[in-house]
Amino acid sequence: MSEGRIQEVLESLKTIKGVHGAAIIEKFGLIKGSALPGWVDPEAVAAMVTLILKASQRATKELEQGQFYNAIIESAKGRILFSEIKGSILTIIATTDAKLGIINLKLGAAVEVLREYL
Repeated sequence: MSEGRIQEVLESLKTIKGVHGAAIIEKFGLIKGSALPGWVDPEAVAAMVTLILKASQRATKELEQGQFYNAIIESAKGRILFSEIKGSILTIIATTDAKLGIINLKLGAAVEVLREYL
């Protein structure tokens, strides 16, 4: 049941205007759930997310900023949002015109639901 619920949450994030897809990846690069578009390689996303998580955790520790919670990468063609949940990372791929306020609101709700299943 938990895998089905995780998939439901990821699919619901895709319904946000401007969101291409979402995935939950364990800290060692295993994909726990994925609702990514066909043009995205889930394995490549998992590898990149793992590196970004480790770098972000180290940066917050080294700069004495406490525990890492989330990050946003902005580029010319879109945004990638990361949010840590119990050692796993929820990743959202979005366009540049996606409304960050709405995404953050839905992301917060998704994190609370996913926390129960991870």
